[in-house]
Amino acid sequence: MQPQQALTREQTQSFYAVIRLLLGVIVIGLAIFQLFLTFRGLDQPAAMDQAQIARQIARGEGFTTKFIRPVDVAAQDKQKNKAPIDFNAFKDTNSAPLYPYILSTAIKISGYDQFESHRMDAEISNVYGGDRVIAGVSTLFFIISLILAYFLCTDLFDELIACTTVAFMGLSELMLGYAISGLPQPFMMCCLLGALLCIKQAVYHDKELNQGWSSMYSCLAFLLMAAICLSSYIGIWCAVGLVVFCGLKMKPKGLHAAYGAAILAFLVLLPILTATKECGGMTNRFLHAVYFGFGGDAGTLMQRSTAEASVSFNNSNFFLRLLGYTFAQFNTLYTNMGSIVVTPFFLLSLFNRFKSDTVEGVKWATFSMWICACVGMALFGETTPISESQLSILFAPVFAAYGLAMVFNLLARLNLGANFKVVRGICIFFMLLISSGLFLFQLPRQLYLGIWTSARGLPHYPPYYPPKFNFNLHEMTNPDDIIVTDQPWAVAWYADRKALWIPRSIDEFTEVMEPIFGRGKQSVQGFLITPSSHAMTANGMAGIIREYGDFAPLVMEGKLLQLAPKHNVAFADFFTVNANEQDTSRTLGSLVSSHGQYPYRNFLLGADMVYYSRTPVLNPDTKPKRAK
Repeated sequence: MQPQQALTREQTQSFYAVIRLLLGVIVIGLAIFQLFLTFRGLDQPAAMDQAQIARQIARGEGFTTKFIRPVDVAAQDKQKNKAPIDFNAFKDTNSAPLYPYILSTAIKISGYDQFESHRMDAEISNVYGGDRVIAGVSTLFFIISLILAYFLCTDLFDELIACTTVAFMGLSELMLGYAISGLPQPFMMCCLLGALLCIKQAVYHDKELNQGWSSMYSCLAFLLMAAICLSSYIGIWCAVGLVVFCGLKMKPKGLHAAYGAAILAFLVLLPILTATKECGGMTNRFLHAVYFGFGGDAGTLMQRSTAEASVSFNNSNFFLRLLGYTFAQFNTLYTNMGSIVVTPFFLLSLFNRFKSDTVEGVKWATFSMWICACVGMALFGETTPISESQLSILFAPVFAAYGLAMVFNLLARLNLGANFKVVRGICIFFMLLISSGLFLFQLPRQLYLGIWTSARGLPHYPPYYPPKFNFNLHEMTNPDDIIVTDQPWAVAWYADRKALWIPRSIDEFTEVMEPIFGRGKQSVQGFLITPSSHAMTANGMAGIIREYGDFAPLVMEGKLLQLAPKHNVAFADFFTVNANEQDTSRTLGSLVSSHGQYPYRNFLLGADMVYYSRTPVLNPDTKPKRAK
């Protein structure tokens, strides 16, 4: 009997070796397929913002930005007591620092810190090569997260669950979307899985009364959690969840939690306090984050304002809304975790006592972090499946593994006998089909389009058309002055120009911003309006008026020209007189009408993308000289 058992073990190992090889080929092949064939460029403002900061770092200019927010200008002017601000080295206080530094390494190696040597040509490609570099970094971390998920699931359960979990991840359209998004989530997922591997070891040594080893592994876990926090500030909520778990479950009570709190305070809170000093302190930045969460679009409006008091915030029934938004995370659990069918079964596993203490420990550590993350996302997060503040996707591999374990446990209790493995295989097949069926169904069409459009690429239009920024706008403008626009992250990244997020109020622009620019020997060279405002704003004209206020007529001008192309009228010409005759403040017409300060209209992409300049632009379509 012994040789037969050895043969069976060898056959099993060979089977899983083949499965691992196939999974690796399929998943890595899909990631490369998306990155090189169907990639359409970046479409997340946060990714472009971090990319342009990373380029500044790669150039040796420090953690500076060309994406300028009015609220930051006013805050820094107040902190400097109206001393001149150096807009050529404008400090960024909004992005977490770690991931831009990681991206800066890739940008430096690829040479994209040298803007002129990597200019775009729409006749060759509509996708900016720098986008592919940024997406390549997130794809690399996604592949690493697959490897870490495999090792974690193998240690907790077995190779079947590990391989199936990796298959769920690799065939999830949402996870593959994050892999090419340029966002820090794939890196954060790597850190979370690494932290759970450390927690598993810490729990094991805690049960074996090896306090030295247990403390070492828990400290390593908190170091990885600090990396998550420094990649996206909302990750602090995950770290809080781990502190809670260690305080309740690890022995001696409170010791591991104290270690973790000390590590997080030193590695996370201290850098945040230092970075936010330029913009009024951590309390001020916390207020901005709350506005983003509960104020709907009030967070955006606040960043485009020079005073927090100018944006109203409804704080009635605060805790009721917090509770509602927290439980709303349960409603979107399936979608936000990549539509993996077994992820909701993790909640059932909470009522099941696993035999292994390490499996139990990782389960409750994951649950504690996820619950705290739900509170954080309810307060500060966004509702879209792909966003910088979305944390649910980080937990998808662990939720899927525990969900699979629960499904297999339920099948085992059916007393299927010799048919158990067959039924289990059928269940795995249908679970994979349900989770990724739509994505796999669309894959041949994507492959066809990818092959035929891979030469030039299809940009995310609307609202982004990189060639017009990288080539035309860059040639039409100078690097010394500022462009006011509704798409400052794209201008900063693709055009390598300083961009001010367009404010809502003309008075704030003329009476607050322009004097600050004057003290800093800075001037505004023009206004750029893109589909971000007139095509992507919700609720039509009412939404445009709410979001762009005094500048709403300028935003709607391009759309009116499209609707009535024979009537080439400057819409701002109708806004040259204030409704109140005693009001002496400047009007929109004094800025951008045909007789205003910026009278010349330059159509970059028809009326969809209009640049209003002080002087006429000569030959904006002249191709840039290529660097030797």
